[in-house]
Amino acid sequence: RPAACTPNATSPIISPELGPQLIAAQLESAVEAVPEDEVAVALLADLSDDEIFAGLSDEMMTALGEADPSNGETLALVNGCIGCHSLDPEAVMTGPTWYNIGNTAVGRIEGMSPAVYLHNSIIATNDFVVQDYPQGVMPQNYGETLSVDDQADLLAYLLQQQGDAAE
Repeated sequence: RPAACTPNATSPIISPELGPQLIAAQLESAVEAVPEDEVAVALLADLSDDEIFAGLSDEMMTALGEADPSNGETLALVNGCIGCHSLDPEAVMTGPTWYNIGNTAVGRIEGMSPAVYLHNSIIATNDFVVQDYPQGVMPQNYGETLSVDDQADLLAYLLQQQGDAAE
């Protein structure tokens, strides 16, 4: 497990070079999402609320009704997410970019709504590993350490990331 906030002298250090190192070590066990160039061209704005949120639990839907995306941004900072994910599409980091992630999540996993894909990527971090990124880097306990309200705030923040207004 890579070293992030908890010191461990035997763990690899999170850095831009970590991704390729871990990919090489874990290629045979990685579960890959559909490559970005094969993702449906539909945009989040093209979907109904039912299509965006299909499959989320009633508890998560209730929490999303009161979600605060600005708190989601704060949670991304406090929990170290921005150490591996960036809103800059050109930044090469250990984790995939969050630039346009709301639209990228549309059709990422066939038959799965973008909200379920993103929520699952937060609470079950190894279920869908994006091609060319390492498995096992994200903390595996966000489902337990983040309250449902915090998960909803983070999910609302991610769904807001829909690229530039000019796109």
